[in-house]
Amino acid sequence: MQPTFKYGVIAAEGDSADVVPNAWTTRVCDLPDCKNYKNLSTCNRCKTARYCSKECQKADWPHHKAYCKMVKDFPPEKDPQTGGEPPLQRHLRLWTSRFNGSLVCATIVALDLHRHPDNIDNFGLVVTLHPRPHKEAGSRFKLISAVVTPMEEVMTKFVLLLGSQSQGLEHGINLMRLHKQHRDELKAKTKGMEDYATVIVVATNTGDNALPGGLQTEIRFKPIGIHKKLVGSAQLTDPTLDWYSSLMIQVERDLPNQAIVR
Repeated sequence: MQPTFKYGVIAAEGDSADVVPNAWTTRVCDLPDCKNYKNLSTCNRCKTARYCSKECQKADWPHHKAYCKMVKDFPPEKDPQTGGEPPLQRHLRLWTSRFNGSLVCATIVALDLHRHPDNIDNFGLVVTLHPRPHKEAGSRFKLISAVVTPMEEVMTKFVLLLGSQSQGLEHGINLMRLHKQHRDELKAKTKGMEDYATVIVVATNTGDNALPGGLQTEIRFKPIGIHKKLVGSAQLTDPTLDWYSSLMIQVERDLPNQAIVR
């Protein structure tokens, strides 16, 4: 059976479209083998991954560990105006978690990883967002652009953006080094079946719907977990697939894609 596409969800081979969540389901358990989308709990450490049970969380830990540590090592800074996490930072953190599956699929197609797997080393995706009104905390942004960018420019842009803020250049350089370390560990552990692509998401707090707080720009480094099975799926190797339009629709309509790989 070929992979099926329904309600913005990619299901793995052998899965019927009837077993995936409906159009209004935004997240399923982050354990790849689990499709449960009810009673999800958030990882206490990174506040991004979600699981339906302690058993699933434990089973996914070998895969989730590297990303969880990265988020933990660079915690959110407090907003001097509110004394808590800046609203722009909080909403961007929730957005990147909510639309993780959408970013995974967009990155695979945008970087043409099926035909050119080495592009994961040479290119990254730079996504730009602006605030918008929305009832869901993880959907408070509209997509302004998503650009495939040479890795040298991605790294330079990220480090310079951080350097203009309180984190400083050293923070960005250290994070890039940690990203390479985690990529090497993941590839070694999975015998080359999995890797992290590089995505930088920039939220500019501008316009009539700007969020409160001191931050005007927030930059989030987003390592995107890429699995070779998903790279080779029929849905993502379709030459007619317009990854940018698909990503734009998913963000605009708040229908985040959940990639499921077996």
